Amino acid sequence: MTCGIECIDKWLTKAFYRLGLVVAKHPGYFLLVPVFLTAICITGFQRVKFEIDPEYLFSPEQGPGKTERAIVESYFKMNYSSLFNPTRITRPGRFGRVIVIPKQSDTMLSVEIWKELRILDDIIRNASITWGPENIAYKYDDICARWIDQCFPNDILNLDYVMNDVVNGSLKLTFPIMFNPVTWDAHTFPVYFGGTETDEDGLITRVPALQLVYFITADTKAQDER
Repeated sequence: MTCGIECIDKWLTKAFYRLGLVVAKHPGYFLLVPVFLTAICITGFQRVKFEIDPEYLFSPEQGPGKTERAIVESYFKMNYSSLFNPTRITRPGRFGRVIVIPKQSDTMLSVEIWKELRILDDIIRNASITWGPENIAYKYDDICARWIDQCFPNDILNLDYVMNDVVNGSLKLTFPIMFNPVTWDAHTFPVYFGGTETDEDGLITRVPALQLVYFITADTKAQDER
């Protein structure tokens, strides 16, 4: 075993000695050729297309999940332009999410907070962006997913009609769903409320966080890219 290790050591010593002689006699090749080869290989990065879609990266093209999704989409078609319903979403889609937490209390159930949520919603809907080579300006109303003739609403904001009653205790919010006695909206609280706390009767006692979601039209490839 010792002889074998010594043989390898001697062979490596001689090999590196010869390599050192070659490098010493022709240093230019060992300086310029690696730089030249590196420059050639780097040009390939210009053609690299980054793919961040997890479905494309990890899901088999002929996987059973995609087959089942095709069946669902054949019966429950998604229409972002006029009959949008988030319960029919089977693809990631395009949307923005705003998560709000109270700054000076431990619950979102406050008249003042709901007034501020209305202001926040107006700011988001009136914000504008420019996109495309022509720098066309768009507002949320121009690109939003629609239910009939209006942008799909965050109907949880309609709790402001009854928030005074909620705060003073004359109206209890039932988890996970309840009908607004003023607007008759069916509020599905798990969609909007985060970390909801309830009592033994299923009545909401505390809401630590709330989310607002803004869906964008993605019926065509151009709309999806935008």
